[in-house]
Amino acid sequence: MFNILRAASALVAATILSIGIAHAQPQGKRVALLVGPTQDKYIGAWTKAFTDAATPKGIAATLFSSPFDPALQAQQVDDAIAQKFDMLVLQTISQKAIVPALTRAKAAKIPVVLIISEFPGNDAADLYLSYIGTNSGRLGELAGEAIGKAMTASGRSNAKIVAITGSMAEGIAPMRMEGMKRSLARYPGVQIVAIEDVKWNPAQAERTAGQVLARFSAQGGLDGIYGMNDSLANGAIQAAVAAGIKLGTEKGSLTVVGGNCQAPGVRNLQDGKMAATVRMIPAEEARLAAAKIQEYFEGKPLEKRHYIEHEIVTSANLATWAAACSY
Repeated sequence: MFNILRAASALVAATILSIGIAHAQPQGKRVALLVGPTQDKYIGAWTKAFTDAATPKGIAATLFSSPFDPALQAQQVDDAIAQKFDMLVLQTISQKAIVPALTRAKAAKIPVVLIISEFPGNDAADLYLSYIGTNSGRLGELAGEAIGKAMTASGRSNAKIVAITGSMAEGIAPMRMEGMKRSLARYPGVQIVAIEDVKWNPAQAERTAGQVLARFSAQGGLDGIYGMNDSLANGAIQAAVAAGIKLGTEKGSLTVVGGNCQAPGVRNLQDGKMAATVRMIPAEEARLAAAKIQEYFEGKPLEKRHYIEHEIVTSANLATWAAACSY
């Protein structure tokens, strides 16, 4: 009888172990990938890189794309919950609007991994498993450092800077601006004299930059412009060129710093029209997300935040990053 019980116990244990091993495998896992419009070059590059990295790991990604429509994204989350995906991988279109949908995902016991756009601080921390991607605050800090160093090196002790930004109502733009302000606090002679919200629209960036350049011309002009990504910085550069304003890093010129390390930034760095950008490569983020999600499905815990590395990119190190940034 003892031998029979021992054999039965061993069989149960082996069965439980085999179930646990089977569960801790990425093979066959289904993730819903919920992002903004893939026509956006950054989002499109991120999506392709993630799919390319996840598929060989046995992770099947189903794409749900929204044209920056918070209501549609909330509906897409509900659809993914109904389809019982193993995980939601989500770029938040609106951090405020998505909270009820994430609450429903939590109730359905479907883990959520955030990408591209994180919640600030501890906001909604109980509604998602991890954020994997860009450190928005660090991006702003590095851009501020690039501007501060350029102003100091050129002897501009009372420099006026304008920021041309993405949407400041919520999301990554406010975090980037806070990071920039932290950096510029170390350069007391450099002040932000205006923050212009163009909601990530490059055409609006060019119009707005033209207006602020004209507005400050009677005050001796601006010393620098921060374009929150390289497309916005490019708009500012086009406005400066149209106004006949000299671009560069020396005193008496307009120093432009961008972000995101995009193709327009690569061209402007090569042409000497932009002083710096900040490395932020979608393929790096996507591959990191795929690797960490694989680890989760293998039973390993995820940290609350996994950030990619960022660094200032100038003409001095552009050759290292030009190809990766030209997406």
